[in-house]
Amino acid sequence: MKRNYLVLSRRLRVLIARPVSPADRPGRIYHFSDNPFEYKVGRAINVKRRWRQWRRSCPDPNRIWYESIWAPHSHRAEAIAHILLEMLCQDQPMHSCSKCHREKFRFQGTDTENRRLIRRVLSIARVL
Repeated sequence: MKRNYLVLSRRLRVLIARPVSPADRPGRIYHFSDNPFEYKVGRAINVKRRWRQWRRSCPDPNRIWYESIWAPHSHRAEAIAHILLEMLCQDQPMHSCSKCHREKFRFQGTDTENRRLIRRVLSIARVL
C-alpha cells in the first residue's frame, strides 16, 4: 500500500536537506522485475553477489535484472529513489508473505516505459 503523497514529499525534503552521512559508502543501485509491471530497487556493493542471494532465497525463473548504476552515496541514493518511485508508482504489491515491500513498485506503463522512468529516477537520486 502506497503512503500519502504529502507524507512522502515531506520525507523527501527532509532527506535531501540532511547532509550526507560520513558512514554512507559508494555502491551500486540495481533494479529487477519479476513481471513487466513490478520492479524492485535496491543497493549493493557487489551486484553479482546480491543476484546470487536473491536467486537462492527467492528463486523466480521470470526475474530480469537490469543494468545497475554507481552512486557515490549509495544508502542516500537508494532512500531517495525509494521515495521518488513510491510517489510515482501505482501501488506497492503485497506478496504471499502479506508484507508490503517498500522497495517493490508496481507501474501501469509498458515495460520499456517503466524501465525508462526507473532509470531516470535512479540517475536523479544518485546526484542529490
